[in-house]
Amino acid sequence: MKRVSEKPKISPQKAEIHYQSSKENYNIEGAESHLAYYREKHLIYYAVLLKNV
Repeated sequence: MKRVSEKPKISPQKAEIHYQSSKENYNIEGAESHLAYYREKHLIYYAVLLKNV
């Protein structure tokens, strides 16, 4: 069983590919931006991208 405190091993490149894929499949719902949606639904990938900006 994985510990919650373990950091995921996601490369910045993998996070960027994941973000772009998510963006392509994102349907606008109201005024919610894709970035806000992504931050809420994919926090681990978002954190990797944020750290490497």
